[in-house]
Amino acid sequence: MDTPEKPARDAVRRERNRRMVRDWENGATVTQIARRYHLSLSWTGVLLRKNGADLPKTGRGIKRELDADEVIADYLDGATVRALADAHDVSYGKIYRLLQQHRVPMRPRGGKQ
Repeated sequence: MDTPEKPARDAVRRERNRRMVRDWENGATVTQIARRYHLSLSWTGVLLRKNGADLPKTGRGIKRELDADEVIADYLDGATVRALADAHDVSYGKIYRLLQQHRVPMRPRGGKQ
């Protein structure tokens, strides 16, 4: 049974979804939209597609080519995995896997002790 709050929540969500599609059409990435609306990447993609956004076909996310040498150099110069992920609009895991695949010595987690 619908409560009086449900139609209001649905209207808020519909408006949020319209804004998300507008953001996409204006050049925002899925990652940027997910952060802006505090949603997961996968749910953001689902909502954008359901609401008419023309997203590229994906398998396991949107494929991004990274300059491994640049990422590794930045990490070795002190950049954090999180900062690199944000700078390249990719997941933390993608940067971490790239560093692991290239056998880059990892710093301890949690910053300076």
